Amino acid sequence: MQIPEDFKSTVKEGQCGVCCERYVVCVTEDYPKVDRPPVDLEIDRESGMLVVRNIIKDDPDNPLVLEYFVDKKFVDEITKAGQIEVIFVSPSYAEEKRLSIKLEKEDVRLLRREAGLPYY
Repeated sequence: MQIPEDFKSTVKEGQCGVCCERYVVCVTEDYPKVDRPPVDLEIDRESGMLVVRNIIKDDPDNPLVLEYFVDKKFVDEITKAGQIEVIFVSPSYAEEKRLSIKLEKEDVRLLRREAGLPYY
């Protein structure tokens, strides 16, 4: 995947952000140790903005937590797809790993409600 320059200038090492309206890209060298780990989803608000946290339980003693701000367009895209696509990239933006996080029906309902979108 080609990562846009504006993304590279705003998301720094150790951070995650929404890219291309439908992916979460994390700039890190810390990525899941297993291919299909269990993942919990948390939704919160900070300064009026919607924050999503994915708690990746690849290591029970040290889960990997991804946190990123989302907008309505992103929420609409992922809830229609039924999953969140996470791409882990190195600090030089080379793709290291991908993870698909399946959204349960309740996750979709909660995300859409919090983003102010109708539930279908």
